[in-house]
Amino acid sequence: MRIRWKLLLFLLIMVLPPVFLVRWYSIRETQALGRELAGAAAANSRDTAERELAQTVNLFAEAVNDTRDVLELALTLQAREAERLLVERPPGIEPVLFDTDYDRRDPRIGVLEPPRALPDSTGETKAKTVIPTTPDHLVFRLSPNADRQAALRDIGPLSRLLPTFRIIYLRHEPLLLWNYVSLDNGLHCAYPGHGGYPPDYDPRRRPWYTAVKAQGRGVWSIMVDANTSRTIATLSLPVHEPDGSIIGVTGVDFPLDTLLLESDLSRRWTPAVRSMLLRPATPEDGDSKAMVIVAMRDYMEDDRDWKTPLAMERLENEDPAAVRTMRDDVQAGRQGILEMPFRGVPSVWAYKPVIQDGLTLAVIVPQEVIVASSREAEASIIDRTRSMLRDTSLFALVINLLLVGAAAIASLTVTRPLARLAKAAATLAEGDLTARAEVASRDELGDLARAFNDMAPKLLERVKLKNDMALAMEVQRNLLPERPPVIPGLDIAAISLFCDETGGDYYDFLSFSRERGDTCDVVLGDVTGHGVSAALFMATGRALLHARADEDPDPARCITMVNRLLCRDTQLTGRFITLFFLSMNLDTGELTWVRAGHDPALLYDPGRDDFEELMGSGIPLGVEATWEYTENHRPGLCAGQLLVLGTDGIWEAMNPAGEMYGKDRFREVLRKNAGKTSQEIVDAVVDAVQDFVQPLRPEDDLTLVVIRALR
Repeated sequence: MRIRWKLLLFLLIMVLPPVFLVRWYSIRETQALGRELAGAAAANSRDTAERELAQTVNLFAEAVNDTRDVLELALTLQAREAERLLVERPPGIEPVLFDTDYDRRDPRIGVLEPPRALPDSTGETKAKTVIPTTPDHLVFRLSPNADRQAALRDIGPLSRLLPTFRIIYLRHEPLLLWNYVSLDNGLHCAYPGHGGYPPDYDPRRRPWYTAVKAQGRGVWSIMVDANTSRTIATLSLPVHEPDGSIIGVTGVDFPLDTLLLESDLSRRWTPAVRSMLLRPATPEDGDSKAMVIVAMRDYMEDDRDWKTPLAMERLENEDPAAVRTMRDDVQAGRQGILEMPFRGVPSVWAYKPVIQDGLTLAVIVPQEVIVASSREAEASIIDRTRSMLRDTSLFALVINLLLVGAAAIASLTVTRPLARLAKAAATLAEGDLTARAEVASRDELGDLARAFNDMAPKLLERVKLKNDMALAMEVQRNLLPERPPVIPGLDIAAISLFCDETGGDYYDFLSFSRERGDTCDVVLGDVTGHGVSAALFMATGRALLHARADEDPDPARCITMVNRLLCRDTQLTGRFITLFFLSMNLDTGELTWVRAGHDPALLYDPGRDDFEELMGSGIPLGVEATWEYTENHRPGLCAGQLLVLGTDGIWEAMNPAGEMYGKDRFREVLRKNAGKTSQEIVDAVVDAVQDFVQPLRPEDDLTLVVIRALR
C-alpha cells in the first residue's frame, strides 16, 4: 500500500470521530443557550433603548427650539431696524451694488470672499451649489414689473441695514445662509452680497412672502433656494408701516441640517438613524388623516428647480393605526414613542412637537439596532461559553494526547528512511558523487531513494560537461583580440557577446605591416547557429584565415583560398560563415574590403548626417568552392566619421512582442552618440539592444566593431 494511503487512513481514524463529537457538543450547547436568552434579552434591551431614544429626542428638540428662538429673535431685530430706516430715511451707504454687478464682477466689489454653499446631508458641500459672496456689501435687485421709482427711493435707507445684517450674520454664521428684505414695490436687498439670481426671480411670488402677507405673522417654510437650487429652511416676518400695514417681508435662510441634526444622531446611535420634521396633514394635502414629512435628508440630496414646489412625502401607508396615534399626540402637544415601519423597515419612532403649526421632530431607529444591544445577553453567553469550553478543552486534551502518541509511533515508519536519505544527500553535497541511498521499501520513500541514486551519476556527467563548456568558453575568448590596436588618428573599440557559453561570432585585427604598405586589417564574421558547434566552426575559419593572410596579403585572393579550404569540410554539413574583410591603408587612408555574404559596413558622416553602406558582391564562405571574391575600394575616413561593422545579433534582436530591433534604431543610436568615443558608442549600442529585449535575453550572438576617425 502506498504511504499516502496509509497516512490518510490513519489520520481519518484518529481525527474525524473526536472532531465530530466536539462539534455536536458545541452545537447542542449553543442552541440551548440561545433559546434561553433570546426572549429576556430582547425585551430588556428594547425597553432600555426606547427610554434612551426618548431622552435623545428631548435633547435634540431642545436644540431645535434654541435654534428657533435665536433665529426668531434675530429676525425680529432685523424687521424692526428695516421699519425704522424706512420711516427715518437716512442717507444711504455707498457703493450701491445690484445683482448684475456681482454677476459681471464689478471692480467696486473687490476680491470676493471664499464661496458659501449649502451642506448636504453628510455635512459636505457640493461644488455646483457654490455662490461667491462678500461680507463687505449688500446686493440689491429690482424684481420684474417693479415700481422702479419707488424702489430706487428705498435703496438709500435699506443700504443702512448693512451693519445690522453683518452683526446678525457673523454672530450666527454657522446657522445662516442669507439675510434679506423685500418690499411690495419690487425692491429686494440681501446679505452677504452675491449674484446668481434667476432672470425672472420675483420674491413677491415666493411662498415665504405670500404666506406672511396672507397671515400677517411669522412663517416657517421649506423650499428650494433660487440661487443655489438646494433645499433650505426659511423664517420670515412682516415689515410694517407706522400705521400697521404690511409693506414688505424680511427673512433668513438657513441649512436644513440646522433642524435635522442627523450627523449628531449618527454618532450617538448608528448611521442608519433618520430624523425628520412632520406636521399633521390638511385637506389641501389630499388626506387630513395622514402626517406630512416637511423636511428630511432625501429632500436635500438632489438639486431641484427653484420654481417647483417640494413634493412632500406622506405617512398614510406606513401603519394607519400608528399614524393616527402620532397625529393625535402632535395635535395635543404630547411627545411619544411607538413602533411603525419606515419604507418597509421595522423601526421605532420617537417624536416631540417643537415649532408652531404642529411642526414635530421625529427620530427613527431600526428595530434591529435596538434589539442587537443587549449586554446582559452577552455576559450570559460568555459565562455559558466558558463552561462549555472548559468541558470541551478537557476532552480535547485527552484526544490530543492520544493523537500525539499515535503520531510519534507512526512517524518512525517515515522518518527512519528519510534520515538515511538525508545522510546520503549530505554526503553528495560535500562533493562525493559516489554517495548512494539505501532502498528498503516499495512505497514513495523507496521511489525517492531510487531517484536519488539515479541522480548522482547524472550530476557527475553534468559537472564534467560544465567544466568542458567553461574550458571551451575560455579557449574561444582567447581566440579573440585582447584589445583593439592603438593607431594614431583612429579610435577603435570592439565587443563580442555570446548568447550561450560559446558562440559563432568572430572579429579580429590581423596584421599591421603588409606588402601593400602599413595597413590595419579588420575581420568580422558570423557562423550559422551558435553554441559549441558554431564555436568550433568559427575556430576553423579563424585558423585558415590567419594562415592564408600570412602567405598572401591580397584580401580577395586570401578570402578566395579560405573559402576553398572551408568548402572541403562543409559541403555536407550545410554550415557557412558570413564575413566582412576590411583593410585600411594607414599611409593613404584608402579603404579596401571584401564582402563574403555579410551585411555591409556602415560609414556615418555626422557633419552631413549621412549613412553610407560599404556594399560589394560575394557569397558566404563554405557554400561554393569555385567562387572568386573581388575587392572594393573607396577613399579613407575624414575627421569625425564613423565606420561600423556588426553582426545580425544587433538588428535582429526581438522584444517580447516579437518586434525586431532593426537597423533604423541601430542607426539612431549611432547618430545620437557620434560625438563620443568608440568605446562609449559600443556601450550605447549594447545597452540599447539589451533594454529593447528586456525581460528576455538576446537569442543570437552580438558582435560590434566601431572605428572613429580623429583627424
